[in-house]
Amino acid sequence: MALDLIFSSFLGCVYFKTDSDDEIPGGFINEDVNQHHQLPATVAIPEVWPHVPVIAVKRNPLFPRFMKVLEVTNPVLIDILRRKIKLNQPYVGIFLKKDDENDIEVVEKLEDLYNIGTFAQIQEMHDLGDKLRIVVTAHRRIKLKGQLFESIDSSAFKDETNADKRRRKHRLRNKKDISSEYNKKTDNSKEEEEQAVLMVEVENVQHDPYKQTEEIKALTQEIIKTIRDIITMNPLYRESLQQMLHQNQRVVDNPVYLCDLGASLSAAEPNELQAIMEEMDISKRLFLSLSLLKKELELSKLQAKIGREVEEKVKQQHKKYILQEQLKAIKKELDAIGEKYKEKIKDKNVPKAVMEVIEEELKKLNFLESHSSEFNVTRNYLDWLTSLPWGIHSEENLEIDEASKILDHDHYGMEDIKKRILEFIAVSQLRGSTQGKILCFHGPPGVGKTSIARSIARALNREYFRFSVGGMTDVAEIKGHRRTYVGAMPGKIIQCLKKTKTANPLVLIDELI
Repeated sequence: MALDLIFSSFLGCVYFKTDSDDEIPGGFINEDVNQHHQLPATVAIPEVWPHVPVIAVKRNPLFPRFMKVLEVTNPVLIDILRRKIKLNQPYVGIFLKKDDENDIEVVEKLEDLYNIGTFAQIQEMHDLGDKLRIVVTAHRRIKLKGQLFESIDSSAFKDETNADKRRRKHRLRNKKDISSEYNKKTDNSKEEEEQAVLMVEVENVQHDPYKQTEEIKALTQEIIKTIRDIITMNPLYRESLQQMLHQNQRVVDNPVYLCDLGASLSAAEPNELQAIMEEMDISKRLFLSLSLLKKELELSKLQAKIGREVEEKVKQQHKKYILQEQLKAIKKELDAIGEKYKEKIKDKNVPKAVMEVIEEELKKLNFLESHSSEFNVTRNYLDWLTSLPWGIHSEENLEIDEASKILDHDHYGMEDIKKRILEFIAVSQLRGSTQGKILCFHGPPGVGKTSIARSIARALNREYFRFSVGGMTDVAEIKGHRRTYVGAMPGKIIQCLKKTKTANPLVLIDELI
């Protein structure tokens, strides 16, 4: 049954949603809904109405001045409610079941219900065929006095004429008066139907007289303060409750209404809520309501704390995920860089010591930020290491006759120089290997020192590289800078090896003096 609990005040509406999809603000009816009956809310509520149909609810009792949306599926109870509406008697009694696990809509005996409930008026009824959806507003507390039975012939009720309907009267009999008739019944299903609690006799319940003592004032103010704290912690009730607390001071200042409001705000156990319903001492009722509100406040604080922790955890996980994705992208890029370097030295005969340095620098590169200066320094160092011609030599010309022809073709004379070069070739031919030699040419400008060096490179079939040191004052340009310096470059010899792409070039250091 039921499903939406809504606080109805004169200036504000509070929604307490449980397990229904309907949300109907107190005091307002949706005109667009296909309605079967809609009763005016301005009808005066009778002060005494002793016989009412029973609607048993579970989990949350309905407190006075609150509304609730109920669904009725029991066919006998549906028939009673339809007839009551037609007779302009839209009143029911709302009572809480003692067994919260009991899902049966109509209880079998009065002992299954709490004695104290509320007298409610049906504000709206939607006839959905096999069930009724009604909106009820509770007005006052009532107490069960006994069970009543109403003779109902469902088939006759469906087939009777209008004249029969006018002549038909409801026969209410006390349970004691018809107890002898139960013994005569042999049909078990009919007996169970009559035993079901459908109509009851009730009486109004008044709370004990009270005065505005200091204790009641203190409890009232503490309840208001706690409600405001709950509003701050839980935005679910914020707008409607703030409007009520600020504008509808008649509700706020009334301890009776405050008790019911506090109980309705709480998600306490059914027996705790029913205790407030049954307590007639206003001071004790205020204390019980305050206790439930304090529990609700602590629950809201715990909920807010858990929410913050979950939000922080989600943020951390999201941050961790982003960092992991960035790390994967960086690692992928670094792996691509590493593969590029390994591809460059794959076909080269790199010495073991040099290979260890390259591997160490690659590992170091994996732990560096791509935007850091050290990353660029390490990457530049690896570029040079992998660009050098490790194990790559040009094939030398060891034919003396061919070398002599090249030397004679390029220069006339210079017999001493040509003879020295041919001797170098002859020794290399006899030994089967070549060793580096240093030749020093000196003489006035223009005699052919630079050109004979190029001719020697042609004769030996070696790559030729020349750099001039004339006017050079920084020795670092020859041997190179420390690679930790910004803009550091290797020396001329390393540049020579990278440019010539061989490990045995002929290097000319020009203009020494």
